[in-house]
Amino acid sequence: MDKDGGSIGMRRFLELNEGMALRQVLDQLHSVESVWMSEMPRTEAFAQLLELLSWCGLHRSEKVRELAQLSARIPEAPTYHQFMTLVAPIERAFGRGVTDPDIAARSLDRAEPMAKTLPFVLVVDNLRSAFNVGSIFRIAECFGVSHLHLCGYTATPEQDKLKKASMGTDTLQAWTWHPHVSDCLKALKASGYYIFALETSDTAQSLQVFEFPQGPTALVFGNERFGIEAHILELCDAVLEIPCQGRKNSLNVAVSLGVAAYEWRRQHTSGIAKLR
Repeated sequence: MDKDGGSIGMRRFLELNEGMALRQVLDQLHSVESVWMSEMPRTEAFAQLLELLSWCGLHRSEKVRELAQLSARIPEAPTYHQFMTLVAPIERAFGRGVTDPDIAARSLDRAEPMAKTLPFVLVVDNLRSAFNVGSIFRIAECFGVSHLHLCGYTATPEQDKLKKASMGTDTLQAWTWHPHVSDCLKALKASGYYIFALETSDTAQSLQVFEFPQGPTALVFGNERFGIEAHILELCDAVLEIPCQGRKNSLNVAVSLGVAAYEWRRQHTSGIAKLR
């Protein structure tokens, strides 16, 4: 930036209130992060960051002026992790909540999946959180789930929060909405699917030792607070649970789904799943 342009930019920055000035610094930090893998854009973005930090020392806000000290803590050629040791505390200190979509991917997504989808479906019933369902879309697409069945008042991809959490997988993963989970399970059973519920229960079998049968499989997950209703469990071939050893005896539904989906896929692809 030339001298006049720099002067104009500095004057405009110094006129910003505290919140807007902090926001601009955060935005520039994220600009550096977003181009980190490309040397020339990173160098340019980094130079702009250092200039912005020098302006911070002249701002009327004490919080903003404190940021000027960061330039002395940045090595001449920082690694990504060294750079992020500066970014993360600033984000936390100034209330910038970070979610998965804000984080730059280390590598590009594949143009096509590694393999065809598996004979494996997920059924989620009455999930309240759109973020949870978005995470489930991402897990399902990642593990090659052939279909995702959304039941009851479970969020669907029309919701913006779901789209954000899914990181684009809402357009890649096949899904269907059903008003009643019982009808969905009966249809799957008629099509030859084994159906297993993930639920903490006195009769549940440990996922750690359970051997899935060979054949099309459906895993069922229920409401974050109330789980799966008893009459729905009766439609399942077995109830499974993830063993926990902490004071809490259950996991977030999207985390549980990821653990269970991984275990089914592991058994299926390694030939552990047995004939019945």
